[in-house]
Amino acid sequence: MWHVCADGWVMNPRLLELREQRGALLARCAIQRGAMAEHGQAVAELCEKLDQVRSGTRWVKRNPGVVGALVAGLVILKPSRAWRWGKRGLLLWQGWRSLRQRFFPA
Repeated sequence: MWHVCADGWVMNPRLLELREQRGALLARCAIQRGAMAEHGQAVAELCEKLDQVRSGTRWVKRNPGVVGALVAGLVILKPSRAWRWGKRGLLLWQGWRSLRQRFFPA
């Protein structure tokens, strides 16, 4: 049986069914593209963190004197003092990163 469309065209029922299936597939593709974009964002964030770690290791390799001086200073100081200064340094570093991200976003 043939179907008469609103604009007066007569359409084969099989073609009408295929048109509906196509519309459903296009909607499903749009949803899947959105999900892929979300997953891609998570992967991009992970890659950014890995780049930061790699950058840190490169800095350590390029500045062995600084690292050695820090280790020597920690050995000379008592362990409790070294721990206390390490916590202070970590807090200062985190504060600096927070301020830098707030006022100078990348």
